Formats: sequence, structure tokens, C-alpha cells
Amino acid sequence: MNTYKSRKQTRLKGYDYSLDGYYFVTICSKDRKNIFGKIIDAVGAGLASAHYKIRLSKLGQIIDSQWQNIKKQYNNVELGIIMPNHIHGIIIVDNSVLLRADARPAPTVSDIVCSFKSKCSVEYLKYIKQNNLNISGKIWQRSFNDHIIRTANSLENIHEYIMNNPAKWDEDENNNQKGQACLTPTSNK
Repeated sequence: MNTYKSRKQTRLKGYDYSLDGYYFVTICSKDRKNIFGKIIDAVGAGLASAHYKIRLSKLGQIIDSQWQNIKKQYNNVELGIIMPNHIHGIIIVDNSVLLRADARPAPTVSDIVCSFKSKCSVEYLKYIKQNNLNISGKIWQRSFNDHIIRTANSLENIHEYIMNNPAKWDEDENNNQKGQACLTPTSNK
């Protein structure tokens, strides 16, 4: 008898994620390790938290660059923030602005996130190889979390949550490695 534990469903069953709308996504690092960077100053609360400082690792810089490339490729990424072991972002699917020269179907949120994760992995593996590093190239936790944003109030609350997330890093449920140093080389950003 097969006794495999069934995997928790992460997408809303029956929902078409290529429909126009706003989607809040959270993408975590493999084993939620602090490999994207380190928060070095999270002062204040509320709007003051927008002045946090994060020192991105080389991997964090690659992720930041690829997040910006999503904006260029799909014209539909709004707010994003890189935390030490996860990323929060808002993906906007607006099929009226997506320019496709052929008859391919509109990309889904999963298509966009999978493309992003794949491009980050390719660039990071190049960096590892070029620098002859003996570190794992595995970056991502399997899948990602999403929330379909259905109201303007919900969008506003999510914006606030994203902007305040760095200031609350010490209390963050995803911060399971408090006090650990970043695992890859860092730079000031």
C-alpha cells in the first residue's frame, strides 16, 4: 500500500491564473536558509520602515536583477522586496498590455514565477562555475505561495505588509535562522 503524504494544494482549485488581476506571491529559499542577503538596519515602524537597509548577497543581486527583468518581459510586476530567505511580490496579469506576436496563451502566474526562478538559477549556477565555488546551486523551495488580491483594500494592506516586512524581520515567521550570517558573499546595496 502506498502511504505517501499528499502534498498541500497551493493554487486555488479551478481558478484560471491567466485571468487579469493582482496576485501576491511569496517565494522562499531552499530550506528557508538566509542566502539572499542580510537586513542590517530595520529602524522604525509604519512608513519609517521603508528606510531599511539590506545587504544583498551575490545571489540576492542576481534575484534583484531577474525581478527587474520580469518587469521588462511581462510588463506586469509591481512591488517586490527581497528578504534574507524569501521574496514578496505583486504580479499583475493584464492581458491588454502583454504583447505576444504569436497565438500563445496568456502566461499564468505560475508561468511567470517559474520563468523567474529558472532564470535566477541559471545565472547563479554561472556565477558558481565562473568563481569555482564549492556551494550548492539549489536556491528555491518547491512551488510558491500566492494570494489572489480581489479588492483595493486588500491590495493596500498587502502593500503595507510588504513595505513593513523588513522592519519586522526579527518577528517574521519565515526567519527561522535568527542571527545567522548570510551564506554567500555580500555587497552593499
